[in-house]
Amino acid sequence: MKRFFKVLDPNAPTAVRLYSFFALFGSFTTILIVFSSAILMFMVMGMLSMQKPVTGSGNKFTGEYTKELPIFDEIKGTDKIPDDVAKFAVGSAVKYKLLPSVIISQWAYESEWGKSAAAKHDNNYFGITYFSGCPFPPGTQRGVGGSEGGWYMRFPDMESSFSYYGYMVAVQTNFNACVGNKSPGDSLLILGRGGYAAAGITESSPYYTSCMSIIESNNLVALYDSFAIERWDDEVGGTSTADGDASTPGVGDSAILDRLLGTSIYGGQCYGMTAYYVDQLGGPTMMGSGFMNASDIGTDYDWGKYGWIVIKNPSFSDFKAGDVINYKAFSAMGPTMYGHTGVIANTLPNGQYMTYEQNAGQGQIVAKYNRTDMPGVVSSIVRKVK
Repeated sequence: MKRFFKVLDPNAPTAVRLYSFFALFGSFTTILIVFSSAILMFMVMGMLSMQKPVTGSGNKFTGEYTKELPIFDEIKGTDKIPDDVAKFAVGSAVKYKLLPSVIISQWAYESEWGKSAAAKHDNNYFGITYFSGCPFPPGTQRGVGGSEGGWYMRFPDMESSFSYYGYMVAVQTNFNACVGNKSPGDSLLILGRGGYAAAGITESSPYYTSCMSIIESNNLVALYDSFAIERWDDEVGGTSTADGDASTPGVGDSAILDRLLGTSIYGGQCYGMTAYYVDQLGGPTMMGSGFMNASDIGTDYDWGKYGWIVIKNPSFSDFKAGDVINYKAFSAMGPTMYGHTGVIANTLPNGQYMTYEQNAGQGQIVAKYNRTDMPGVVSSIVRKVK
């Protein structure tokens, strides 16, 4: 401030006034540069914070619905398929271990290539129906003038819609044989047998033929499926806390269930098939025991008394053919309060395994399924060792 007054003082020598002027000008210039730099820095930081991460990492599926999908910047759309549809389809496929080709074909078929009323008003691209207790509100009525009854779910944005579709397929036992399945045709038929479309999905139905035509004419398998499948294996398994030694070889024989394929045993529930298998191997009598939760099979019985071991919260490396596998309640594989149970037929590379199950995607019959390990869903495996 002294420099300021010297500049204004008419009695000050000219040299002093000039020096004070330039010194004052330099001070103001320095302040202006610093202030401008600070503003620029905050603007850049704000812009960076607004950008959506596109690393493709994180956003793992742990059995609970979450909106976030891994987004891969290198994924692009085609003439008919917008970039955001391609990115969200691949993200959902990677997160839930599904096929982008199937997701995109259903997006096109169900939403009329994104132009249907439910797509425009509800961000609902897959014809997903609202139900009491679901995480989203009701949207437009189903069918022309509400002719089909009920409402579609209303999603807040496209990412939520694609993520919920993947979650629904992964957790519902009538659909989740699609998880880890590398065949678009098989996946569509699994969805059809599970009741995805009211009109049905069979190899001769318009739904199936239209979706397969969309997949083939747009080259979706080559464009997106291989990319997603390569990233399925990024999932991390659970942590093993064993009551028994997980390396102990088992003496169970899942082939016992081969003769039951296509039939219903002990009431048609998943628990009944496991109970039959355990009976055949001399284990505890499960039917009529008073216990009914498949998720608790590992802790409800004195397995050691019968020559079995229990491995709680196992990782995929603990799985062996012949093990009884029990899934947690309200998880991706056991979406109800009872959980789910089956028997491991064999294990394959990269987290893949085959099971015998009852009351799953093919209905209340004993059937074989291709499964993919998902972290946090298995409560226990039970193994016959003596």
